[in-house]
Amino acid sequence: MRNGLQHGIGAVVLGGDFHGLGIARSLGRHGVPVCVIDDEYSIARYSRYTTSALSAPTLRRQDATVDFLLEAVHRHPLKGWVLFPTRDEHVAAVARHRAQLTDWYRVPTPDWDSVKWAWNKWNTYRLAGTLGIPIPRTWCPQSLDDLDAIDAEFPLCVKPAVKEDFFYATKAKAWRANDRSELRTLFASASRHVAGNEVLVQEIIPGGGDQQFSSCVFVKDGMVVASLEAKRHRQHPAEFGRAATFVETIDCPALLEPTTRFLRAMKRGSSPPSSITAR
Repeated sequence: MRNGLQHGIGAVVLGGDFHGLGIARSLGRHGVPVCVIDDEYSIARYSRYTTSALSAPTLRRQDATVDFLLEAVHRHPLKGWVLFPTRDEHVAAVARHRAQLTDWYRVPTPDWDSVKWAWNKWNTYRLAGTLGIPIPRTWCPQSLDDLDAIDAEFPLCVKPAVKEDFFYATKAKAWRANDRSELRTLFASASRHVAGNEVLVQEIIPGGGDQQFSSCVFVKDGMVVASLEAKRHRQHPAEFGRAATFVETIDCPALLEPTTRFLRAMKRGSSPPSSITAR
């Protein structure tokens, strides 16, 4: 391990791509020791702000991720350090095993009853619909025959409700279907990659990355502690970006209210209806 682990309270960053690098830089500049855990040779482990890096056999399986974290805290002075998961599967692993991990780490990730509304995008859209938050029309067909009941203009988007299996198999977040024949072909292909999770069909909102905005809100006990909005000027790939390549923080207070309302509903553990009301 490079430089060795420091004693005291630090940060354990799960995943070392650009998300992990941003965390390492932000905390390292304030003198916080940072340990990056990853299953690939990603950029964060080479940052001068990374105190040390641990290589895991895999972080794609939730049980393996939790086992490695528990092993690491017994082998290295990480007890009491704060966990920062950076990928969806890491967040799910920490949320599902939160009670077990809090015996050894500080875990800011909410428990699974809250996280499940963001983990599965079908849950996300259904909950947003009940809250009156505008969403693109979305369907969750169970078979090829169900596609015939979708009455919408093309092109449409085909994507998984839970992205991990699909993403690692295809290296894509979503596919564009330009007509009904292509929709059937892409739906059948997507269904082979999602390991039992739902495949969603969704309207495509016009515009590129510069029409996409993010609202980042930190809520504690129902109160907003901090927030910011961002505009994605460029992304890669251009249509369904896996990553943003140029993002600008902006002032867009209109995003704060629906974001806060959604996060509060996640915390309450609201039960979504069986179908979406398109708005």
